[in-house]
Amino acid sequence: MTAPAGPRTFEPDLLWNGRGFSRGTFRVRSGVIEAWGGAAPDAAIVQRLPGLAVLPGFVNSHSHAFQRLLRGRAERPEPQGSFWTWRAQMYRLVEQLTPELLEECTTLAYRELRDAGYTRVKEFHYLHHGKGGVPYQDPNELALRVRAAAERAGIRLELLRAVYLRGDEPAQARFRDHSLDAALARTEALAATGLRVGLAPHSVRAVPREALGEAAAWARDRGMELHMHLAEQPREVDQCLAETGLRPVELAAERGMLGRSFVGVHLTHLAPHEARAVGEAGATACLCPTTEANLGDGLPALDALVTAGARLAIGSDSQAHIDPFLELRGVEYHGRLAALARTRLHPVELLKSALEPHAVGDEARWVAVRLDDPALADVPVERLADGLVMSATRGVIALTAVGDDVRPVDPSLGPDLRAFRGRYPGLGS
Repeated sequence: MTAPAGPRTFEPDLLWNGRGFSRGTFRVRSGVIEAWGGAAPDAAIVQRLPGLAVLPGFVNSHSHAFQRLLRGRAERPEPQGSFWTWRAQMYRLVEQLTPELLEECTTLAYRELRDAGYTRVKEFHYLHHGKGGVPYQDPNELALRVRAAAERAGIRLELLRAVYLRGDEPAQARFRDHSLDAALARTEALAATGLRVGLAPHSVRAVPREALGEAAAWARDRGMELHMHLAEQPREVDQCLAETGLRPVELAAERGMLGRSFVGVHLTHLAPHEARAVGEAGATACLCPTTEANLGDGLPALDALVTAGARLAIGSDSQAHIDPFLELRGVEYHGRLAALARTRLHPVELLKSALEPHAVGDEARWVAVRLDDPALADVPVERLADGLVMSATRGVIALTAVGDDVRPVDPSLGPDLRAFRGRYPGLGS
């Protein structure tokens, strides 16, 4: 439901105050936060939200939306099953995607993201061309399809346009640009449309050494975020050492990539000095625990990253699960497993790492959770953040808001997904 243009004051039972939850109201005018916290003005028209606690929406910092189509289709044991055999299945799916199909499946994935409480998604987009690598008439056709999907689903999009310059698998022809200049020109063209854009050298496998520094400087000059899959698999580390004499994070540092605008995704195979380099640069470690577990990637060096000062973010990546609470809990549980100890991160700080920035003047992107959900019903107010991180699932989400678009969780998504599968029964097989 879209609200009228005038101001609206909301009064939930509890409101996020930046450190936890307390009583308070918030006011939204034309989709923008006008006030957050405190009491409602005497003359205001107040919309009560009984039984609900409101907090900023979640940011999904690493998504491959089309991989939602692999759910349930790539899980059975096979001889020597690995990340690499999963990748082969993913490539088979890539060869089946048309622009229309990409937009349709991405819309459904983004609707599921929003219903789970994500109000912004950073899409690591590397599917650029038609079959055999033939460009579309508009070279950004598929990126614009992703944009259309986000608009249909009502989620804010930051498109991370991937740079992919090498790879011999037939499906990789759909990812590859013929040069770095071509990739950067297409990224510039996307930014000129008003779309929020970042740059994403795909990996050390897909981008040669000499191009990494040029890409980093180009993004830095334009104030763009720079994202990259980094140190996800042992084979990636070994190949990087063989080619360059450097480990992946060492290579990123040598090429001038590390910094506050850099987001390294996964970081599951770091030497101690690499974790320090990420943290000391003020870079962000984007962890995707459900995917990292699903693919058998490994455990990130959480303690070393946090101790060194790395910032954290979460992503749903392959969409094996879409639930920010599972991702947050996975960060903590994976840290515990690696350290053989409990309580690695304060739940409030962990929760804050995944929330939208929220200040007066920002677009109003918020979610409301049910306080009577069994995961939260007996949790004291002062520990509600702990309960959300360590016990809740996406089922606690009652409402989501992006600007003036406030809507309940959509019960029609399941039938819509089944109908989609009925139209495309062989996808991912």
